[in-house]
Amino acid sequence: MTAGRAARSGARQGLWGRLPALVLVLAGVAGAPALASTPAELFGAGNSAYEKGRFDEAAAAYETIVGYGVLDPRVLYNLGNAYYKMGRLGPAILQYERAVRLAPGDREARENLEFARGRIRDRVAEPEAPYPVKALQEVLDVVPTDTLSALFLALYLAVGGLVGACLLSRQAMRQRILIYAALAVGLCAAAAGGALAYRIRDTNATEAIVMQDRVDVRSGPAADNTVLFTVHEGTRVEVRNRLEGWYQVSLPNALSGWVPASAVEGV
Repeated sequence: MTAGRAARSGARQGLWGRLPALVLVLAGVAGAPALASTPAELFGAGNSAYEKGRFDEAAAAYETIVGYGVLDPRVLYNLGNAYYKMGRLGPAILQYERAVRLAPGDREARENLEFARGRIRDRVAEPEAPYPVKALQEVLDVVPTDTLSALFLALYLAVGGLVGACLLSRQAMRQRILIYAALAVGLCAAAAGGALAYRIRDTNATEAIVMQDRVDVRSGPAADNTVLFTVHEGTRVEVRNRLEGWYQVSLPNALSGWVPASAVEGV
């Protein structure tokens, strides 16, 4: 990275969950010719090229790993760094966004994402949430969906167990204690369920990154429609609709219009 907030720009040296990644690759190419290089070899070659300043070679190696079907947040993080060094802001932000989705608690990826966003020419004001809501969102943003799923399931089963124990108990005092415990755990399960629903909605949101230097947003899905406004490389948009090579997109400030599908790429 360059001057400004000290974001991390080095290539990470180890594949995240290397064995599962290799298994995934082998499963995806069963019956196909052997791969020219394994993901681990490509990852090492990409890191070596990155350290030598050959960022285009590094990006090509990381892209090949992704092309094999390996979705590893460290690969995406390194790929984002390589694209940033090449001056390609849109692809860099796209890869950082993908890395953060796979590993919400990755502080370095989040820092580099925010650093790269600071270089975007568009300054789109987002609605400010009240402090308690914003604080809760920040906590949930770093908790993996799998963790929330496991917590919700454990609490749900605990409620069932407490209710069952209450039904089997013949002592009034014990039944009362079990009922209060079931209610308390049930409230926790409801909160965990709400948090899980938030994470699933956030993960499944159809967002895209502008990949071209300048894109005119039009009033309809055709090149002869009126230009409403312009967005620039790296800007994040939400995809609302698709129609014959065009996407209807919107910004956080509620501005909306149509852009060519080739101008953006989904996160």
